[in-house]
Amino acid sequence: MKPVKAIDAAFLQVETHATPMHVGALFVLDPGSPQAARTFFRRFKAEVGKCLGLSEVFTRRIVTLPLEVANPMWITSAPDLDYHVRRTVLPEPGSQHQLEECVADLHAPLMDRDRPLWELHVIEGIAGGRVALYIKTHHAGLDGASAQVFLRSFVDAAPGPHRRRAAAVPEPEQVTARELLLAGARHQLEEVRKLPRAAVDLARSLPGGLGATVQTARDTLAAVTRNGLPSAPRTPLNVAIGGERSFASVEFPLERVKTVARTHDVTINDVILAACAGALRRWLVLHDALPAEPLKTAVPFSTRDAGNTDHSIQVSFMNIDLHTDVADAHERLRAIHASSVEAKVAAQKIKAMMPEDLPSVGLPWLLGALARVIGLPEMIGRLPLPTNVIISNVAGPPMPLYVAGARALTYSPVSIPYHGCALNVTVYSYDGKLFFGLTGARSALPDLRDLAEGLRVELDLLASVPRARRARKPRKAPARKR
Repeated sequence: MKPVKAIDAAFLQVETHATPMHVGALFVLDPGSPQAARTFFRRFKAEVGKCLGLSEVFTRRIVTLPLEVANPMWITSAPDLDYHVRRTVLPEPGSQHQLEECVADLHAPLMDRDRPLWELHVIEGIAGGRVALYIKTHHAGLDGASAQVFLRSFVDAAPGPHRRRAAAVPEPEQVTARELLLAGARHQLEEVRKLPRAAVDLARSLPGGLGATVQTARDTLAAVTRNGLPSAPRTPLNVAIGGERSFASVEFPLERVKTVARTHDVTINDVILAACAGALRRWLVLHDALPAEPLKTAVPFSTRDAGNTDHSIQVSFMNIDLHTDVADAHERLRAIHASSVEAKVAAQKIKAMMPEDLPSVGLPWLLGALARVIGLPEMIGRLPLPTNVIISNVAGPPMPLYVAGARALTYSPVSIPYHGCALNVTVYSYDGKLFFGLTGARSALPDLRDLAEGLRVELDLLASVPRARRARKPRKAPARKR
């Protein structure tokens, strides 16, 4: 039995039918032959069966404390392969659009908390004799870095053939309500005991010391009192959402993005943000909904120490101005770079203040009630918006991956929209390419293809050489009359 950490538990507590909090990834695979494609599901399922002891994600599930008085616990459970590994066949012709629609439908339902929180969906019938693998895991317990660790338990860096030995699977735990309460109470007391020490460490780590931080907090409170809470502009993306999902993906050569970054002396993440900003600007102009104020994005960043492979969420967010009021793509990129530099400085202060865990008595009730209130359409229209869109960038493996001997041709992320933020753009780098996964609430974004194509156009624009301004020739002075 293991306590669920505070941030991980929050992803469980704010989850509703309209806002599932799981993430996913989509691999399109080349089995190598029609025969290998026909037998892929059977071989893959057998391989997964050998891997169940290699990652705790396969065998852990959530158990709540009686009356949900505090955060839940992880316990070991026996997974049912027939439930967790599934098969779907697309109708002909098995196009990319059909595949994305299928993934959107698979991504919509809530996961069963009475089982370990993972599903592997093999999708057959794709044009060209290919198959796909859609991986679905709950965000509670996994962030971008720890998801890569989980992935390595059943995905290979070489084509094989692999003779994987079955890893020992831990015995399922049987726990009583009394044992849960006692374990929960011990955990809460331990977290309370840590608070004084954590406060001292926090004071030491704060830039300028505790006094400077208190003064900054006072100045911030005074500014809020005068001007109200800062808020992102309203757009059609910033509404209460339903549970159905839409999905689209785009791939782009990583080297071209690196060239743009070198040319403009910016980061790859700046280029990604600029491409997303340009695509959003195009989409909002198309819908006659571009606000005068620039859109803002929440960008996750890792707070994980080097070498930490714990299966938990260790991220925070920084808020960056997307400068969607700037029409020129290259000028927008430079403006985003300047905003990113400022945001990173602020993010380092936030990182120092992020606790690993906290006492949680009463939090499940509070966060659950908050999630239900936020989902009311009338509330979304009144609350200040912290962001318009979430954009994240995760470094993936630079080499090809193989699943049961089939080479992965694409590696596209699938993520989480939420009330007030109906679009999530997540980017993975893989095998020399960047894969953009756009996940939206279908109620606000029934078709993401326009946005996806806008991304491709903006990436091409950024990769083009900016037009040099023509130097005007000085005019000759008129000859003086004598």
